[in-house]
Amino acid sequence: MMFYNVENLFPPDSVSDEKPASGFRNWDSYKYSLKIRKLSTVFRFIEEDYGQLPSIIGLAEIGDRLVLEDLINENSPIQNYEIVYQRSQDSRGLSVALLFDQAKYTLIQFNTLKFQMDETVAFDTRDILHAEFLFEGKKLHVFVCHLPSKREKDAKKAQRNYIIKQLRNTIKDLVEEKEPIILMGDFNENPDAEDKGNDILKNPFESLYLNNQFSTYHGKKGLCFDQILYSEDLILNQFNFQTISAEIYNTPRLRNKDRKNSSYPMRTYSGSRYMGGYSDHFPVIVKLAK
Repeated sequence: MMFYNVENLFPPDSVSDEKPASGFRNWDSYKYSLKIRKLSTVFRFIEEDYGQLPSIIGLAEIGDRLVLEDLINENSPIQNYEIVYQRSQDSRGLSVALLFDQAKYTLIQFNTLKFQMDETVAFDTRDILHAEFLFEGKKLHVFVCHLPSKREKDAKKAQRNYIIKQLRNTIKDLVEEKEPIILMGDFNENPDAEDKGNDILKNPFESLYLNNQFSTYHGKKGLCFDQILYSEDLILNQFNFQTISAEIYNTPRLRNKDRKNSSYPMRTYSGSRYMGGYSDHFPVIVKLAK
């Protein structure tokens, strides 16, 4: 399974003036098409390195359903994948999404969760996507989130903590009903920073972070905001998996080429400057083996 914050993936016609909702300047059809091809190449890299494609792919910073349709076009390695998406009321126009291998999973239903702390204030962040799948005859819940960011001196910290608390309660109820769960997303917190339900779900990215492995950077500071958590006992027992491992997919092919910043992801934009890269985040991966 894979989660990837793909950095402001908007279609080119979202540019209503010289500065689109994404904040990108001079975003056009050529740059958009190049980014779609680059993201498709990421899936090819993963298939080469792991011998197979991720069967479930969570995505963040999706600006429209159209970009998902372009990601699974006839030239894409994931052309047979299905889309799970619903637009959020996010102030930046972004949402999360799921792509899944329909040969392995059957989608039972999906919904979006809004945990609104203050009813008098408009809800302006990404919804949490909750999909229920049938896998090997058993139910599997997958949650995808992109929690409020630390922008403007972490002005949305209280909102982020409230969403984490409410999500934790939702997950706790499902675990008590013996329902297997995968929770993936960009939490805008490192694994050791806040309670995302670590007493309920296993978070293998905590040990990676403590070993100085990072999924993104802010300035020179390494961060591991991108994580995949799971209900370990339920996943292992109900689906007969024996080993689970987690990785930050920071292959040199996705990193900056200059020696000074060679550990950083090769991003699409650095501020308003077009860099022509993949994303400002690395994908994160969890492997489950029989």
